[in-house]
Amino acid sequence: MCKHLPMEPSGDPEARIRDLERPLADQAAANELGTHAYQDVAPPTTPVPPYPYPPYAQYGSPYYAPPQRVVDKRSHTTALWLIPLVVVGAIVAGAVAVVVFFNTGSPDSATPIPVPPISGGGGPLDPPPSVQTRIESTEQIVTVESGGFVSLGGVETRQTVVCDDGTVNISGVNNTIEVQGACTMVTVSGVENTVTVESADTISASGFDNRVTYRTGTPEISKSGRGNVVEPG
Repeated sequence: MCKHLPMEPSGDPEARIRDLERPLADQAAANELGTHAYQDVAPPTTPVPPYPYPPYAQYGSPYYAPPQRVVDKRSHTTALWLIPLVVVGAIVAGAVAVVVFFNTGSPDSATPIPVPPISGGGGPLDPPPSVQTRIESTEQIVTVESGGFVSLGGVETRQTVVCDDGTVNISGVNNTIEVQGACTMVTVSGVENTVTVESADTISASGFDNRVTYRTGTPEISKSGRGNVVEPG
């Protein structure tokens, strides 16, 4: 014989129906009174559209920039090296200028003597001029014949020239020269030379601080350079 167990309240179908209807009745009563005990809102079933991304800027990505120009700053060491180079260049240029200046009046740069014209009409020819001669500074007395040429130079020398219608060229530094007799031309160049001329048709002085004194006559005088003096005495 079967034995039936008593049914629990949770197993009664009608009790379960009443339990399910009780919240609906409570909600309806609350709506009528104007109060909400609780409100359970179901989430929307429509999918939310994705958030639109902002448009890209015209200049491109913010993480990229065009390459910048690199400025090469010169070191101060380069400027310090240029200073001694400029000083050395100035010294070399000055030395070259002094050498060229002291060589002024050498036989290569001497004033050429004009060739006398040939006599016409079948007459005798004039004698040709003598060859140019360079005199060493060790000779104390020098003689220049008619139409001859002599060039004197050196540093701090004393010499005497006996001139007989010849040409004398004097250069160098701080020389003392005495020209005796009558000369066709006396040319003085160089630096701080002192020249005494007895007589000359033409006296030319160039260079720096040269002094030429002529004793007689009225020579044709030409000067250039700086500090040169040509005067009677």
